[in-house]
Amino acid sequence: MKERDNIGYTSRAETLRGVVWMIVAVAGLAGIVIAVRALKPDMTVPQLLFFRAIIGLIAISAIMIPKEGIKALITKHFGFQILRNLTHAGGQYCVFFGVISVPLAVVTSIEYTIPAITAAIAAMTIGEKVNRYRWVGMAVSFLGVLIIVRPGIVPVGLPTIMVIFGAILFSAQNVMVKVLSQSESASTMVFTMNVIQSLVFLVPALYLWINPEWHHLPWLMLLGLSGLTTHFCLSKALALIDTSVCFPIDFLRLPFIAFIAYLLWDETFSSWVAVGALIIFASTYFSIRKEANDAEKDTH
Repeated sequence: MKERDNIGYTSRAETLRGVVWMIVAVAGLAGIVIAVRALKPDMTVPQLLFFRAIIGLIAISAIMIPKEGIKALITKHFGFQILRNLTHAGGQYCVFFGVISVPLAVVTSIEYTIPAITAAIAAMTIGEKVNRYRWVGMAVSFLGVLIIVRPGIVPVGLPTIMVIFGAILFSAQNVMVKVLSQSESASTMVFTMNVIQSLVFLVPALYLWINPEWHHLPWLMLLGLSGLTTHFCLSKALALIDTSVCFPIDFLRLPFIAFIAYLLWDETFSSWVAVGALIIFASTYFSIRKEANDAEKDTH
């Protein structure tokens, strides 16, 4: 399948395929938090993280080992992969902990700051150039978070703080992925992630173990397969369409999650969350779009 040609042109058919891949990735992201919220009353956070990793490991092994062989999935940067996965595991723990009690629309809105935070960390650590549009976007995104959280007006509990810290950790691991992707395939990174995180969460999961029941099985499968689906489909989407196209599609996740949370758990969608999320979305989209337009001008 042809993806992009040498001058970055994307055909209408390729764009459509990319949009479809991104929609499925967004559904995967939504599936993760919905499954966690459904399972958390009956299971511990380490147990949920272990199940997510081990189900993902079984699935990707069944798919990729017959296709590429086990050697192709072994990382060449084991030490850096451990650092990256400990960071990612910490981010997951923080967000999963927050999902217990923070409204899902708030969790999703805070996660929309990850592109801006990632750009800031990349500028400080690997010297990635960040133009003035990105810096403005970061500042306005932070304003959006303040509107959602409203510190000093409403109490800011530990779960909300954990979600914010989780977004920072996810952003840091995104920079590590950017570095690793120069020499390792997406299959290797996803396989390594599930191996390391299965081991990381095995002991705490066993220590805090609560026996699952049969009615938990669909939610556990949703949790494990959603993570794998998200990684795979996002890589496919980004190979076909630009970030400036992907990000607006991700915004569909907010109304979808808010609607599911209302149906299943009677969560209301606050106007403060809506305003803050729109500010975060608009600022991030503006900065990405301006950066893409400037890059396009430079090529002509």
